[in-house]
Amino acid sequence: MSPSERTVEALVDGIASERVAPAGGTALAVSGAMGAALCEMCCVHTLARGSDDANGDERVADLRADLARHRETLLALADRDAAVVDELFGSGSGDAAPEARKRAATVPLAIAETALDVCRAAEEVIDRGRGDAVADAETGRYLAESAFRGALATARRSLALLDDPAAADLRERLDALEAAAADPDPANSSGDREDR
Repeated sequence: MSPSERTVEALVDGIASERVAPAGGTALAVSGAMGAALCEMCCVHTLARGSDDANGDERVADLRADLARHRETLLALADRDAAVVDELFGSGSGDAAPEARKRAATVPLAIAETALDVCRAAEEVIDRGRGDAVADAETGRYLAESAFRGALATARRSLALLDDPAAADLRERLDALEAAAADPDPANSSGDREDR
């Protein structure tokens, strides 16, 4: 059973077990997905309250749809991370194909990119949200930010182990992502991505 199909208890037990997967990347992706879900919930409650601003409600509906896509992407990346970790470390031999080592960097990088998109959407949901659910969107923002930071660190560590010429491109992608995170303009959001 893939990590995204497990109950929360089974997932946490699996992470705390002697198995190599699921591990950190999976936990980060699931945390980011939970952050997106909390922000979606704020959108749902904001839309239920309605407003005189049809354009505002339309934007909240768009944010909800974006967050749902980000959540689905993060859950897919959680499964992908578990598969990569199992491929790399499951046999115990330590001899992994170069492509698997590259995926060990690209998957957390994709998690970081998507989590940053959740952070950007969360900021707008917090600004536009109404009612008590705004506090949940704030929690969602913190979860997404933690997923972003942790995934960046994981990607950087994995990249340090790569000699592949593609590693230079991945390092540039990581550096650009860090710069984008420092940019307060949500228009510079990274958009939907999966590992490349």
